[in-house]
Amino acid sequence: MIEIPEATVIARELDKVIVGKTIKRFLYGFSEHKFTFFNEGMEENSRKVIGKKISNIVPRCFYVEILIEEYTLLFRDGTNIRYHKDEDTLPEKHQLLIEFDDGSFIAVSVSMYGCIELCMGKSDNKYYNLELKGVSPLLDEFSEEYFLSLVNDNTKKLSAKAFIATEQRIPGIGNGVTQDILFNACINPKTKIKNLTSEEISNLYSSLKTTVLDMISKNGRDTEKDIYGVSGSYKTIMSKNNMNGPCPVCGDILKKENYLGGSIYYCFKCQKLKK
Repeated sequence: MIEIPEATVIARELDKVIVGKTIKRFLYGFSEHKFTFFNEGMEENSRKVIGKKISNIVPRCFYVEILIEEYTLLFRDGTNIRYHKDEDTLPEKHQLLIEFDDGSFIAVSVSMYGCIELCMGKSDNKYYNLELKGVSPLLDEFSEEYFLSLVNDNTKKLSAKAFIATEQRIPGIGNGVTQDILFNACINPKTKIKNLTSEEISNLYSSLKTTVLDMISKNGRDTEKDIYGVSGSYKTIMSKNNMNGPCPVCGDILKKENYLGGSIYYCFKCQKLKK
């Protein structure tokens, strides 16, 4: 799933290979996938972008944003964006295919569910615009002082997982990235924010910043792939890749549970639940 490390890596790679290219063909919905969601203007706008150039690529926390002159193409959630130098390696099934004037392609397939939007100007998607109003953890403005301002009477009632990964409180951070952030901070996902000491909250901030930057510097997580289909070199600690494996710190077997609509992974010894 696209979170801030993937959005950053994908945008960086796309910037190198498609900016300046002209769209020759734009095909969407070729392979049926009932959990692929297109915006209402997709059909009309897909005709209008033919002959237009890719002008910029922007990572937007959970989104990858491709600017096509006056149009904006957005990807989110389980969209798998792959670059192909020619048609020989194109997949048989895809939910979006863009052919460029030099014979290269972008093919997009969706895992589980995904959102693809093409609009003139900026999107009016409420989630996208909510994200733009937040402060990205990659910015200098996302200081410890700012992080502490997010802790208030309402958020103190939340679990650590809910505080970090819900309501787009911290843009670009979802359930996947949250797992390693909490492990590195030695905080149980179920521990309420109100039960953390000021030192633990400070550690949580530091872990968030360093973990995300580490993921980006290593070209993303090993649970996700880049535009060439290559997995990231950041080795996730708390993910499906290590389920039932030993904790790298204490050697205890890692736990997996369903919690708040998703899976959580944690070490019972290193991340003790505080009540």
